[in-house]
Amino acid sequence: MKKMNLFLVFLLAFSLLFSGCASKQSNEGTPTEAVKSLPEEPTKVTIAGLKGPTSIGMIKMIDEKTLNGDEYKVDYIAEGAPDSLTGKIINGDIQISSVPINLASVLYNKTKGAVQIMGLNTIGNLYIVGSEEISSLQNLEGKTLGMSGKGSTPDYAMNYLLEENGLQDKVELDYALDHASLAQSIIAGDTKIALLPQPFVTQVTMKNPDVKILMDLNEEWKKATKGESELITGAIIVNKEFAQNNKEFVSEFLKQYEASVNWVNENPADASVLVEKNDIMPSAALVEKAIPHSGITYKLAKDEKESINHFYKILLDANPASIGGNLPDEDFYYSE
Repeated sequence: MKKMNLFLVFLLAFSLLFSGCASKQSNEGTPTEAVKSLPEEPTKVTIAGLKGPTSIGMIKMIDEKTLNGDEYKVDYIAEGAPDSLTGKIINGDIQISSVPINLASVLYNKTKGAVQIMGLNTIGNLYIVGSEEISSLQNLEGKTLGMSGKGSTPDYAMNYLLEENGLQDKVELDYALDHASLAQSIIAGDTKIALLPQPFVTQVTMKNPDVKILMDLNEEWKKATKGESELITGAIIVNKEFAQNNKEFVSEFLKQYEASVNWVNENPADASVLVEKNDIMPSAALVEKAIPHSGITYKLAKDEKESINHFYKILLDANPASIGGNLPDEDFYYSE
């Protein structure tokens, strides 16, 4: 009986062992179903602008959320002042951005070439407005001029013009946080004379009938530079590493940007509705009136090197800090 029990135990053990081996051989010998790889996460891209002409130019892209797809998740943001963008651009949190033209050079120098300029998007959109009688820069002597965006292109351009006209330290510059804040101060009558870009110029003249356009700063710039320079205000920059690794995306961005700018200039009424809808400016009516005078443009930076360098040279001579201490070199200009 004991022999029989031992035999049964031995038989059971052998059976289990054989079964395990067979199962292992079956698993090893039979191709398993291929494990499906997880889909790659889309590349996150942040495209930024400022509340004003630089964002108005790409409003069609902003509204349509252009360039979003399986490969890229694109966020569009618009800030009120350049300072809100600077840190994010330096840290690489923003891949493409519209910035004041001088800030493009500052960032290039500060990051040791980590950003490049791709294009120009605003030229000649600065005006002096107010409720006082001013017909020339000389009339500003002894007065207070409202300003916004300290350290931005309008700031340095105005300081250059004051110096060229012998008015340095003879005009008090009173800085507001941003264009929108300054515009509200003018509308309320708290600021009597100020430098503003479009479409804020149209905003203040519509809201306060006592406020008039007093001077076109673009004309004053031409006089001071003897027609050798344009008053460039805005540029499009890109993170260099991102551009190198995503050439097709950047190329498509530039195509879409140009198309958006052309559409905006050809369809100011429709564009203004989108501007209000996307909280770039509060009133479609004023944006529609302002667009023809806002200098919204699209020019590839590599085709405008001479003009850009001439403009930078003026700012460098006036205040080296305005462009980051040095003229940018050839690598500053993005080329596909």
